[in-house]
Amino acid sequence: MFAPLLQRLRFGAGRTEIGEFLRHQLEDHFGLDPLGLRPDAMAVRVVDWWESAGPAGDVASA
Repeated sequence: MFAPLLQRLRFGAGRTEIGEFLRHQLEDHFGLDPLGLRPDAMAVRVVDWWESAGPAGDVASA
């Protein structure tokens, strides 16, 4: 899940797209109920982290 998430971030995915990706992974891949896991809230945190890290913080190239 980590590599596809970073790829989406590198290509400019926003909170909505990241939230949908997380929700899909939780529900379809892991079989979990995403409602209590708050994928939209996590998407906000992930995108904010990505934007604050800037190009030098691109951990996917490490």
